[in-house]
Amino acid sequence: MLFDGFALTTRTVNGVSYRCCLGGSGALLVLLHGRPETHAMWHKIAPALAAHYTVLCPDLHPERTLAQQADDLLGLADSLGHESLILAGQDYGARVACEVAGLEPSRVKALILLEALPGPDHTGRDDMAFSLTQYESCWFGQLHPKPEANAVQVPAEWLDDPVSEDSFFSPEAVKDYLSAPVWRSSTPFSWPASRPDLHCPVLVLWGEKGRIGGWYNPVVPWQEVSTGKVTGQALSGEHFLPEEAPQETLAAVQDFLASTL
Repeated sequence: MLFDGFALTTRTVNGVSYRCCLGGSGALLVLLHGRPETHAMWHKIAPALAAHYTVLCPDLHPERTLAQQADDLLGLADSLGHESLILAGQDYGARVACEVAGLEPSRVKALILLEALPGPDHTGRDDMAFSLTQYESCWFGQLHPKPEANAVQVPAEWLDDPVSEDSFFSPEAVKDYLSAPVWRSSTPFSWPASRPDLHCPVLVLWGEKGRIGGWYNPVVPWQEVSTGKVTGQALSGEHFLPEEAPQETLAAVQDFLASTL
């Protein structure tokens, strides 16, 4: 069973319903999922965090703007009786977390950003090799029928039935990812042109086998947009760190919060 001790609930704010997992007690820690997942991506680490924090894991609404979602999340915090909050976000969730921090900086006490960069600045990297690292370009740069067969926006193993026993993805979580309507909107997604303006402590985590650490020292771009202290480290894994390396991710988050709050 995923999220042992949590309640799966629906909360409405600003006229929008958010499906959430909620558990624990203490300061509010909001965990925001990335693409193409749901709140279920946090199931391996959320219960341990709930021993010390009120942990809220909502499904995001990508069809709403970042500003709208940020306002919604602050409304969810209000509904739980919390003035201040801590935010952790992976990929797309990290950008939403930054939007919250920019909207109400006095309320956000810390940010934990996984597999994310502050903006789409790839100056000096837009050559053929860089372009072919993008998911769609990687496949469409190959001969037919490879592109058509592989241009799928989910990991291929999610489509296995059943999910392989040696996969780090939980079959129950994968079922949620594929059945939830989070990413089914026809509204195209694009990263905002503006870069965040952060003022709280920031922890940056990235996969040592992934692309972000190969392109950058990921701490540096975040230091450029933050007046608060920025620390970071690489973890085993490629992109889905809370599922690929849950114990490392949990330890990094716990150490950061213990030294920050």
